[in-house]
Amino acid sequence: MTNLTVEQLQKWYKKRLVDKSKDFIKQAEKSYRIVETTLKDIEKLSKEFKDEEDEELESGTIATRFAQKVEEIVSDFYLGKEITYENTEAMQAEIQRFIQELWGAGARWIRRMDKRYKNVIKTLDTYMKELAREMNKISKLLYEFSWVKDLERIGGRIKTLHELTFSKEIFEEQIRQVRQKIETAKSEFESAKKAYSEFSETSNVAELLSLDEQAEHIGSILRMKLNPLKKQVKKFFQHDTGIRVSPVGQKALTDYFEDPYKAIAEESEGYPGLNEGLTGLREAIERGKLPLKDRLARRAIEEVEAIQNGGLQKLQNQAKEVENKRHTYAGSDVYAKNENLQNAVNEAKKNLEYHHNDMLRIRDEITKQIDKVKEFKNRIETEILSAFNEKVTIQIEVSLEPLLDMCQI
Repeated sequence: MTNLTVEQLQKWYKKRLVDKSKDFIKQAEKSYRIVETTLKDIEKLSKEFKDEEDEELESGTIATRFAQKVEEIVSDFYLGKEITYENTEAMQAEIQRFIQELWGAGARWIRRMDKRYKNVIKTLDTYMKELAREMNKISKLLYEFSWVKDLERIGGRIKTLHELTFSKEIFEEQIRQVRQKIETAKSEFESAKKAYSEFSETSNVAELLSLDEQAEHIGSILRMKLNPLKKQVKKFFQHDTGIRVSPVGQKALTDYFEDPYKAIAEESEGYPGLNEGLTGLREAIERGKLPLKDRLARRAIEEVEAIQNGGLQKLQNQAKEVENKRHTYAGSDVYAKNENLQNAVNEAKKNLEYHHNDMLRIRDEITKQIDKVKEFKNRIETEILSAFNEKVTIQIEVSLEPLLDMCQI
């Protein structure tokens, strides 16, 4: 069994790969040389089209265009310098593309050339057939040595493992930056809270804000008191009872069941509009003009009497007192300042949470990275045993686990 660090493993693997695939490399090397030589010959041949150019003849202009196209296709040909299975596959594809593109251009221009270019075209055809033969040889070579591709994939995984284990410094820098941002965000949050606290203690904002709570409380009680009449009032509006109620009374019935707090605060003392509307409702019930069950009818009469006997007066007094205080403070900037300070606290809190989440994201990435390192380590060891029949244990010198403690906030 051999123990190797990732750096040592890379050197060990390259040596074993060369030894294992030397027959493939030797045969592929011949094809590389032939293809490279043939491409140079074709590029030289293209100049013969230009040398015989006669601008006065259409065939000369066509030959020049064809020559330029050939040079362009040759320059676009990618020939990998290192002989590998992957590069050899790529070269096979490049030859096929080259032949298709060149003869595609030839189909457009060669037939329009005169006999002067016959021998040049014949030589070009010979070179293209040579490339086609070499492409077939490469195809057979790739098939015969297809197992080399699997060996080279191990090298890709070793490279990835190397990158994974050497990402520690990157993560450390990310953690440092985020921790710095968290400290700044904490300071801003504490400052915003302190400013809001001092403002609340030295101003009448508490009283002002309590007015909203009081108004909401009064509105809730009003809705509760009016709720037993909700169905009866709805039927009163839906049926033609023949009972006359002034527009003021009708509006009061509508307003009180939409927004009771606003309605009672705006009405005159003793809520005359509501009383007028309820009087019409009571008369319709007593005359039997509404299709109500006896229980609902009796309950409605009781509620109307209670309201008309001052059942809502205390709530009206409280509502008007709240509105008077609101009017007194209407020109105060306390509301605006309170809102601004509260927004500053909320924004600082969100900013702090954002950076906390950013740290959690980094922690998750490190955890995934650690899992990937384990996965690649185990996979590479297994594949090396299968491919080279050697037991290798990879030593991970750079551990990412300590970084997880640095992510604690």
